[in-house]
Amino acid sequence: MSKYLGKYKNDSNRLRSWNYSSPGRYYITICTHNREHLFGQVENGNMILSEYGEIVRSEILKIPEYHKRAILDEWIVMPDHVHLLIELGTWNYENGISSIGDTDVVGKIHEISLQSCSPNDQIKQYRAARRKMIIFKIVGKFQMLTSKQINILRNSPGNTNWQHDYYDHVIRNYESYIRIKQYIINNPKNFRKN
Repeated sequence: MSKYLGKYKNDSNRLRSWNYSSPGRYYITICTHNREHLFGQVENGNMILSEYGEIVRSEILKIPEYHKRAILDEWIVMPDHVHLLIELGTWNYENGISSIGDTDVVGKIHEISLQSCSPNDQIKQYRAARRKMIIFKIVGKFQMLTSKQINILRNSPGNTNWQHDYYDHVIRNYESYIRIKQYIINNPKNFRKN
């Protein structure tokens, strides 16, 4: 069995040299653990939230409190996943909701000294720096707070509610932004039960 360790591990979809604290729009999809239909159900093209789905909805609305540059755009809670469009304002932007700023956010990713490192050391340095980037902090805090509240309600301390990884996409142009926004809006109408 040990000969297969790590052989079938999926590569991350992250842009390796991208600073996820950079101003821009980010499309994020986070799925429940084992794609469990935890957050409610779709009826006649409308999402009906369960009590766990209400926890997730409530926490999504608090995302601008997580960081002063965070702007919540379109979002949807689905039975087994959430879609989020989050914008990070310019470096000096303040959303007027949060007092948490950039004091602990990593500097520009190209400033990390990678030239003299082996490829494995480069990956380790980038992963360490990435943990401090705003988008990763937002998603991590969101997952932690929702899981904690859901587990209290379910009386299941320490239960895993989210998949280990999530999908993200850095939106690079207006056409892509509009297409993704429309996809999120139409998601309940197009949802198929597994």
